[in-house]
Amino acid sequence: MGNEGNGGNMKRFKDGDVIFHENQTDPYMYKVLKGKVALYVSFGEEHENILGVLSEGKFFGEVSMLTGKPQVYTAVAIEDSLLLRVGEDQLEQFLSDNRSNMVGMIRSMAQVIVTQNMNISLLMEDMNEIIKQIPKETKLDPQIEMKIRQYQLRYIEKCGSPEMYLMNEKV
Repeated sequence: MGNEGNGGNMKRFKDGDVIFHENQTDPYMYKVLKGKVALYVSFGEEHENILGVLSEGKFFGEVSMLTGKPQVYTAVAIEDSLLLRVGEDQLEQFLSDNRSNMVGMIRSMAQVIVTQNMNISLLMEDMNEIIKQIPKETKLDPQIEMKIRQYQLRYIEKCGSPEMYLMNEKV
């Protein structure tokens, strides 16, 4: 662990403890020092979805900490865990004291971007399939159809294909 306590503080969580909830403002970034943490959307609801399981050395919560926006997922300890918790006011000191963590944090944020791009791509495919299933004789509101097309064009222009991100992804 070295001097990872500088610029942050240790927090213990028991198996099953919720670290933070989706849509909750939690202005901290976490690093898993021991144990495992699962990330969920719609946690505890009918359409609960697991985004992934993070083990030792992985970061989470950094996007919310840096933007001040609410969390987009719920983080749950899935075994007894020891986490390093870093607030924005501690970030500079943390990164200065633990320079090797910069790459891990950047990788974590890049993974969020890749996941979001994949989800947008899947959403676009679903929208296209839904449009194809509408019988030809059904008149779609021209404004809705135009908005869908504009959204698709904006997405293609700004993001490109998510496959280009996945080709270089390390597992």
